[in-house]
Amino acid sequence: MTPWRRSWRPSLVPFRRGGFIAWGYDNGTFTPAQVAAWARARYGEGGWLALELDDFDNRRFWADHRQACHGNGLKAACWFTEGYNIATTPDDADVSIAELEGPFGGPGDWEGINNAINWGQLPDCRLAIITNFSDAQDGEADALVEHDFHCITEAYMNENPNADPGGLDRMARALGFAASQPAFGLYPVGGQPPPDYSAWASWNGAEYLVENVYR
Repeated sequence: MTPWRRSWRPSLVPFRRGGFIAWGYDNGTFTPAQVAAWARARYGEGGWLALELDDFDNRRFWADHRQACHGNGLKAACWFTEGYNIATTPDDADVSIAELEGPFGGPGDWEGINNAINWGQLPDCRLAIITNFSDAQDGEADALVEHDFHCITEAYMNENPNADPGGLDRMARALGFAASQPAFGLYPVGGQPPPDYSAWASWNGAEYLVENVYR
């Protein structure tokens, strides 16, 4: 079977709306069936839910997560806070998202993702990074663009008011990505409510984290 990333370039089209799940299954905030039904209503058919797989022992929930997503017309995504773990993506994932924080071109997430590229360990599904562009230099995203990584930007304006989707999108394009998609920080910082992101409602933004908006 021809891999998705070789037959269609997902980096050219931002993903549909979606959300990131961290501890919600582990602490009983919701079950996979509950959150998938909620997400279908919130994100629409073709939306996605990304389950963090390198924390909270969340791999034990993967099969139920995938089944619930597919039963509601959603993409079953996984997300890794340590970029090198992208090589451990389940074979049946629809989307795999690797966090890329810290210096591009150096040890840490970038090195781990780059090793997965060079050692032929990328999963055969749609790929993405979620990044804050820390110290990114010209040319350092070329391998990601070449291998059709979609770019999700950390628009966490609750932590950094300057991390707005427009500015982050310009950085993504300057590095060679054809488009980007913001992940909106929806968690409280310093006791303050999350910022108003309504100005970017048309950007198909992702929600970080679902635990903070699930009702």
